[in-house]
Amino acid sequence: MILKAIQKIRKPHNSKINAYFRNQHTTKQRFTETMDEITSIEQLLKLLPDCSEKEFVSLARRLTIPVEAYSPYMHFKPEHYTRNCISRSKDYELLLLCWEEGQETALHGHEGEECWVKVLDGKIKEELVVADPDTGALKTERIIELESGDISYMTDEIGFHSLHNIGENRSMSLHLYVDPIEQCKVYNDDREAFVNKKLSYHSYEGKVL
Repeated sequence: MILKAIQKIRKPHNSKINAYFRNQHTTKQRFTETMDEITSIEQLLKLLPDCSEKEFVSLARRLTIPVEAYSPYMHFKPEHYTRNCISRSKDYELLLLCWEEGQETALHGHEGEECWVKVLDGKIKEELVVADPDTGALKTERIIELESGDISYMTDEIGFHSLHNIGENRSMSLHLYVDPIEQCKVYNDDREAFVNKKLSYHSYEGKVL
């Protein structure tokens, strides 16, 4: 996929971020071997406020919360995926995204914040798109299929991404944003440009808004 050139896109610093993420992957086995599993949402919410950014991947890998435990936050809509806020503070927001078959996001950024995604159920395709440092032209860097238990990390320094439920049924994914994101840049196909989009929740702490 080659998209029209755009202006004022931050140049990706892939080597820096990839090295950071590789370090997280190399430490995750030590954490999973020496630290207890996280078996409930309540336990997760107690741990999150005290986590440093380098601990988020190990935290996500320790999650063994049954899918049915997320039922208070599971809300699906036939016309669009839903963003359901489980918990939010000034430092982070934890969302459950619920996807009907075939639903997808537009290509988007994260306003300088960090994002961790863990697939809880189903299969999600992630497409990473980067900007040419000289022309600003966008091109696909990689496409990954994430299945239950897989984790992805994203920041604007890496590029933009889109997510697509490619499973045969519903999918669910857990998203942690550090810090919370109020709005983000979303690619508009008609304008062939990024536009600012204000973000909202379908539900907050289990209550549909």
